[in-house]
Amino acid sequence: MEYAARLKGVAEGLKEELLVIMQVNFESATASSLDGWKGLINDPDLDGSFHINKGFRQARQLLLDINRLGLPCGCEYLDTITPQYLADLVSWAFVGERTCASRAHRELASGLSTPVGFFKDSVRDAIRNKEMVALDAVRASGAPHAFLSVSKQGVAGIVETTGNKDCHVVLQAGDADALKTACAALEKVDKAPRCMLDCPDAASAHKVASLVSGGGRQAFGVLLPSFLKGGAQVLRPGGAGLTYGQSVTAPCMDWAATEAAIEHLASAIRQRRAASAPSPMGRAPSAQDLRGFDEGSKIESTD
Repeated sequence: MEYAARLKGVAEGLKEELLVIMQVNFESATASSLDGWKGLINDPDLDGSFHINKGFRQARQLLLDINRLGLPCGCEYLDTITPQYLADLVSWAFVGERTCASRAHRELASGLSTPVGFFKDSVRDAIRNKEMVALDAVRASGAPHAFLSVSKQGVAGIVETTGNKDCHVVLQAGDADALKTACAALEKVDKAPRCMLDCPDAASAHKVASLVSGGGRQAFGVLLPSFLKGGAQVLRPGGAGLTYGQSVTAPCMDWAATEAAIEHLASAIRQRRAASAPSPMGRAPSAQDLRGFDEGSKIESTD
């Protein structure tokens, strides 16, 4: 909540340039069934006790508190049942590269009322001779589906969806060839040729900002791993001896680097807008337009 309060302050100050969403992940993509923390929902006490009911209550309460601040939330969906209990409080979601090819996750995305990003699956893309699995996922999730699932009451049934037209591709920042290829492929299937870029560090975010300030429109958003303190720490049983405000999963940027990256991205948006803004007449005035006007005259726009 301390991090959310800081992020809300930055988001409010830059709301004319950026829409800031706080990523709040409750499931760990790197944990196996044998080792590693599986996330807040599965193991809220960080000790392998797996009090899942308690985890769900804590997760919903956290999302409620962040939303009450006026800050939208985003998360990764690993389990296909979990969203039934959280999706009403989530404004953006993503499906990681490990589950990008999963039919169940594509069906899930097709029924969600929020945008969903699919991460580029580099391994499967290479096997398929660079055909993008994430693009297949975007297309599949945009179509209607019927499949077995459970209701919020836990009752099994047949779910029918109308398709989600707001799905998109998420790429690693810095891969210019992949971005170009993805945008061209999206355009061929009548999708906007734009992607979200995953920036693992501040340097990557600054490179995206340079692309944007130069007039580039291939990136419509960035994903920043961020927390109060930088890096990551080893999780001990029961959470003993943890450093406050530092990740126990993936490494993160610290708050200072995060704030600087967001400010840099906002500045890039302002630069792009200024470069593309029309003149007061809707175009650059010609010599003919200016003929007969002295220095004190005012040119009125007729647009």
